[in-house]
Formats: sequence, C-alpha cells, structure tokens
Amino acid sequence: MTIQDNSKAERNWALSGRSSMAIAFSAILIAGCGGSSSDDDDSHEHTDIDTAGRLALFDTDANAVKVLDIDDNGQTLATFELTGEAPRLFSSPDSRYGVVIQRGDDLVSFFDSGLYTEDHGDHMHDYAETPTMLNLTLNDNRPTHYSLGDDRGIVFFDGSDAASSKVTVFTDESLGGGTAEASLDLDNNMHGVAKLADSKLFVTYRDASVTDTTLPSQVERYDFANGAFAFEERYSETCPRLHGAAANDHVVAFGCSDGVLVIDLHGVSYPATKLGNPDTLEDGSRIGTLASHHNVEEMVGIAGDQLFVIDAEAATDNYSELALEDGVGRIAQGFDAHGEVFYVMGDDGKLRIFHPSDEWALAATLDITPPLAETDAAPAIAQSASEDRLFVLNPNDQTIIEIDTHDGDIVRTITLDFAASGLVWLGLPDHDHDHDHEE
Repeated sequence: MTIQDNSKAERNWALSGRSSMAIAFSAILIAGCGGSSSDDDDSHEHTDIDTAGRLALFDTDANAVKVLDIDDNGQTLATFELTGEAPRLFSSPDSRYGVVIQRGDDLVSFFDSGLYTEDHGDHMHDYAETPTMLNLTLNDNRPTHYSLGDDRGIVFFDGSDAASSKVTVFTDESLGGGTAEASLDLDNNMHGVAKLADSKLFVTYRDASVTDTTLPSQVERYDFANGAFAFEERYSETCPRLHGAAANDHVVAFGCSDGVLVIDLHGVSYPATKLGNPDTLEDGSRIGTLASHHNVEEMVGIAGDQLFVIDAEAATDNYSELALEDGVGRIAQGFDAHGEVFYVMGDDGKLRIFHPSDEWALAATLDITPPLAETDAAPAIAQSASEDRLFVLNPNDQTIIEIDTHDGDIVRTITLDFAASGLVWLGLPDHDHDHDHEE
C-alpha cells in the first residue's frame, strides 16, 4: 500500500506511526484510570486521543470487510470475512460501530471500530483498540433503508409476500450491550422507509389492497418512548409511490410521484402538507431521494440528474435548482458531517462543493477521477465526523482521495493493495457538531 501526500507544509499531524502511538498511549491511560487513590487532578481530565479515525471497506476478492487506520497510511487493522453478497456499509449513530447490511441475505451485522469514548463519571476517556466483530445480528426480511435520527440508527426491513415489513432501532449503547433498542412490526410488506425525529417515528404505510406496486402511499406517526412505539396517526395526505425521506430540525419530508410530502415538526399535531413538483422538473421524472442535515434549513431533492434545494417552509418558491454543467450525470451527493458543505460527484470525475450558508454557492470544483465510462464502477464517498474531510474511493484504480472541504484541497491519495467497494468513516466525532441525516 502506498501513499502520495499532497498536504500543505504546515499540516500538523504526522502520517506514520500515529495509530500505534495512540493505542499505546490509550493503554497507559487505561491503567492509570482504574483503582488509583491519587489526588492528582490531572488524572480526572478528559483523556483525548488525537486520531483522524478509521475507514472500513469491502475487499471484493477476499469477500471481507477491512478496517484501515487513517493515521498509519491506511494500514489494515482488522479483517472480517463475510458470507453472502457484497454489503453496504454505514456507521452507527456515534460512529463507533460499522453497520453491515446484506439485503439479499436478510442480514444486518455489526463490528466495533475500536475507537470510542467512555464517561468515567469525573472525566471522559478516549480509547483506541483493535476492531472486533459483534455477535449481534438482525435477521429480518430484506433490510433496505438505513438512516440516522434522534441519536439512533434505523433499519427498515422491506419484508416480502411471506413476511411483513419491520423497523428496528438501536443506539451505540444498545449495540455495546449486544442488542437492538426496539422494533416495530408493520401490517404488510412494502419498499418503505422510517425516520425518527422529535421522539416520533414517521413510517410509511401501504394498504394491503394495493397490488400493482410495493411502494407505499401514506405515512403513519408513532410516539417513541422508553423503548416502545405507540400509534398516533395515519396521515390522510397521500404520497403516491413514496420513495426517499429526510428530516432536519424543522420538517420530515418524503418523496412522492407528484411532489414532496412535508410534516411540520413544530406545528400542533405535526401537520402535513404537499408541495407540488418543481416547475423545471424533467418530464417523466420525480424526486425519489432526499438529503438533509439538522444544521441546514433547506433539504435537497434528487430527481435523476436534477438537484433541487427545497425550502419547505417558504410561502412561495419552495424549489431552486442546483444546476450542474450540461451533460454531467450525477453519481453521488450528500452533506458533510457538519452540514457546512453539500457535495456532488459527477460522471465527469469532478467533485463540486457547495456552501448552503452562502446561498448554496459553488465553492470549489475538484478533479478527483478521470471521466467515468459506462462500464466503470461508481466512486464511494465517506464523511469524517471529526474533521472537515471527505474520503472518495475510486474502485477503478483502487485509490482513496482525502479532501479538505474547508480549503477545497486534495490532501493526499492512498493506494490500496486490494479491490475495494463501499466506504464508511468510523471514529471519535467532534461533538460540537451532529450527524448527517441524509437518507
């Protein structure tokens, strides 16, 4: 594995040996934390580990998840062999655990990145340990949509003709205890989605009499308290062929074939309204993916290669198009972990960085890969929750490009020695910011 460093001279952290130093430092501090009768106030200060985190990828040849140390030139810390199909990789709410979803195998499994923080009562303590696989698995039918909300991970199981849909939620704490926090069995199967916001579960509903599609057309609301769900309402406002959902501090939104269904999180009884489709929406298209961040008032609706900034609470002009250059196809998009950046990767190999706080101005355009051919695999993008960093995996040449989103620069390129797909960042989040709520 090789590394090309394009960072600035003043970069204040070394790229080699850092992980082993952090682990050794952690071990020393762990020993000093337990059973000491010392009156030294320093022993009760927050014990910080200076780490850029870890990346998890899927090794397609070995059929295994590999956890790499960002601090140590991308060296492999652990390998977890899998059976079944290639997984999709996500992070747990507090970024400690990796979430491995294998839809075709009816399986969700988890691994511990080894980076975490414990509350020792009179001080906080960071740890850097060897990654391990958890014994916990979720084995319900067709796990499909995964999202974050209310400091929880939410898995929506689509079900099948023989099994109804199901929603399962967990926290980092429940995963550490080897269990999920709660589950909700639904009436029948659907290709649906669930969002947690303001201690309410907003989940899709499909009438069993509908047989021409498994897409739902309505939304239900449940109260969530003490690990239990209590039904409150099924909204009468319909959302035909519902697909895609997102939530911020103001609203929960669902993509419909005829627009966007918006639920007000601050209104009495959480009222719902429907926004019609944008005037500039291409014929035959619809918003089927939504992205949001709690720090950003607007959402982004994705309809094919069109992107629309959605101000759901505006009295008029709810949509403004976030235009790409003519002929550029959209490959991937999302908010960074802090909500300061919205990025779009195009099939021309360029990554565009927009600033939502500056009226969604285009701040930088970076050449990341050569233009993608039809046979090329799409790059995967992961966001650091501790620094202003994006990591882009180019599976066509097996490189990871690290990007400083604050300066709009490419920091370095890590060359892998295995064929990889999928990418997720895990580590110690900056708790001054919260997680991305993108679907």
